[in-house]
Amino acid sequence: MSSELGLRERKKRRTRETIARVALELFDRQGYAETTIAQVAAAADVSPRTVSGYFPAKEELAFPDDEEALALLQAHLRERGPDTLAPQALRSWLQEWLEGLKGREERLRAQTRVVAANQSLQAHRQLFIGRVHEMLSGAIAVDMEATDSDDHLESRMAAAAATAIIELLGEHFESAKGEPGDQDIEDVEDDILAMFDRAVVFITAGIEALRDRPGEGA
Repeated sequence: MSSELGLRERKKRRTRETIARVALELFDRQGYAETTIAQVAAAADVSPRTVSGYFPAKEELAFPDDEEALALLQAHLRERGPDTLAPQALRSWLQEWLEGLKGREERLRAQTRVVAANQSLQAHRQLFIGRVHEMLSGAIAVDMEATDSDDHLESRMAAAAATAIIELLGEHFESAKGEPGDQDIEDVEDDILAMFDRAVVFITAGIEALRDRPGEGA
């Protein structure tokens, strides 16, 4: 029974990957708005209902990895040790996520072109960034032992800084891809992680300073 379930899950994953791949190819070739679910289904050799079963909203076809990325981030934040602050857990997530993206750069490049050409997809991307911010804000509030509204405001500010860094690193990767040879993630991974490490120093120091400050009147 377990082998049957394993086979079924692998088949479902392959189907999902195929749908996501052909959707991005169609979006890239003929435009996101111009591509229909029926066309994606035909290219993936499945029914439109199957496409909608894996991707209930059309926008999700342009961001097939987002839910996996968020689940992985949540796991890193939830399972971090007592001496590991949220920005450090974010760093370990970033490294693991970059590892998982190796070999998928062509899909990332297609996704970048598709999103850049469509404002609604750009707005959808901001929703993803917002969810990352909310996860980090909650984790940083725990790190700071937040008890009042000021503490929670500070945790949200720290989360905003960390989220902005992730966005800037994404822009850095995009600019690196435009260089001769279209660099892959492996080519820029060390550079990205080194830049993030420098940023983590500042954010972590700020969280520790706010957490350890003496109380008023102490």
